[in-house]
Amino acid sequence: MRLFTALLSSLLIAPMLVGCLGSAPPVPRDHYYRLMVPAPEQQAEETLLPGVMTVELLQADGLLRERPLLFSKGGRPHELQQHNYHYWNDAPPRMLQDQMVAYLRRSGAAQLVVSPDMRIRADYQVSGKAKRLERLLGDGPPRVLVEIELALLRLADETLLVVDSYTAEESAADNSVEAAIVALNQATAKVFARFLAEVRAAATGAENRQIVREG
Repeated sequence: MRLFTALLSSLLIAPMLVGCLGSAPPVPRDHYYRLMVPAPEQQAEETLLPGVMTVELLQADGLLRERPLLFSKGGRPHELQQHNYHYWNDAPPRMLQDQMVAYLRRSGAAQLVVSPDMRIRADYQVSGKAKRLERLLGDGPPRVLVEIELALLRLADETLLVVDSYTAEESAADNSVEAAIVALNQATAKVFARFLAEVRAAATGAENRQIVREG
């Protein structure tokens, strides 16, 4: 009798369990995003620096080496968090390197702009460190922040031509992750443009010094 009662209870509970499990919400799908920095607004008619420029893989600390999209919240500026289900398609340092190579190449920063993977002897070296690449949530309209430290070294005499930390903040169209990705691309373009402006100034200064010596 007890066995019959136990079996009957099991048969009655089973449909209830199936109903509960069937009502569970579906697991969100993963989303992957590219960093696609807009091209320079003005294409250089002449190359800024003679020779080959190589762009090294940028350094980064902690979470910025990982693929999940990062964000911080207003009122908690020292706390950095990772988004669930939202990822870059590659590690940020690698994406920034690839995009900088393309950006400097299109801008005519040097006769040839490559990554070290090309194994070409370089005349100039761009190196740096990614410091921030994140969404800023709360405490105002949605926006993003990009901060990258960059340096340009002339390899022939180990002269540091440019070194600075560049920061750009950009508003997002709305609170969506997709809008944040667009804003991050625009903010990164601003950082690249400011670095390019200093490269241009360094190239002009070097050219002027050469003219003075020849005169």
